[in-house]
Amino acid sequence: MERKEFLGKLGGGIGLTCVACMMNACSKEETPTQTTPTTPALLTVNLSTQLTAVGDYVSDKGIIVVRTGTGNVAASFIAFNNECPHRGNTVTFVKASSTFNCSLHGSNFNADGTLKNGPATTGLIKKNLQVTGTTLSVIN
Repeated sequence: MERKEFLGKLGGGIGLTCVACMMNACSKEETPTQTTPTTPALLTVNLSTQLTAVGDYVSDKGIIVVRTGTGNVAASFIAFNNECPHRGNTVTFVKASSTFNCSLHGSNFNADGTLKNGPATTGLIKKNLQVTGTTLSVIN
């Protein structure tokens, strides 16, 4: 056998082996690790001890959360920034009238956060909620 023929056969065999290895490597599907980005809760409420009755509210960390219905589901609560959009004063919830009031200049907001009367010109900024078991989280 001549050197050229030997090298051709050797190279062909090695080439087939490399192609087989590459095909095998490409055919293995690796399951990518997927991580769900988690947004830390702005406020967390334990529904076993807080917001147990309709009309109960919590105001903390710049957020006000009110229970509007029964059951531990997100639809039973509403949350807003507790700053008046007029001048940033803290609004409070008035259970008797189910309204939010700003004592600084007298703006009032309906239970759904919409403007009732000014001097504010817009409603309260609504926040999103998530309920898992007995934990309510305000997420943004």
